[in-house]
Amino acid sequence: MCLMLSVTSLWLTGCTDRIGMAEQAMSEIRNSPAQPIEPPPKAELVEDFVYSASGFRSPFLPPSLVNLQSSSTATDGVRPDITRQKQPLEQYELSQLIFRGMVISPEGQQYALIQRPDGSVANVTVGDYIGLNDGRIVEITPTQINLIEIVPDSRAGFVERPQSLVSPIS
Repeated sequence: MCLMLSVTSLWLTGCTDRIGMAEQAMSEIRNSPAQPIEPPPKAELVEDFVYSASGFRSPFLPPSLVNLQSSSTATDGVRPDITRQKQPLEQYELSQLIFRGMVISPEGQQYALIQRPDGSVANVTVGDYIGLNDGRIVEITPTQINLIEIVPDSRAGFVERPQSLVSPIS
């Protein structure tokens, strides 16, 4: 018991000694004169850069979407067809839909299998519409569905925008 008491008091003494040393160092720092602040570095002038590849095709879009996008931007007056009857998968956001795979019929027709939020699966083909922004399917591959959406732009009009629904299992 006595040995334990002496070890505990020695340990506490070591802590107070460290605390005292830290307090002393902090008071020395507080009492030392303030150091001058270095002036900020001078700003260097940078030459303007003109990006000359803006007219080229985007390397991030598949060729099928590039052709559709370039032909759609050439025509003015892009608008959603309000007379078209909405298809069942147009009541969901694209983020709610999951692309589960592709099936090819004996006749060669490609169908994409899309899972709805309730777990049921629907099949769609090229030309069908999905999503809230009039997304028309333009290509079905084994790993993704490419579509063109009609979205409002900042000039109170509409613009066609490429979008993809990618399979979670690549």
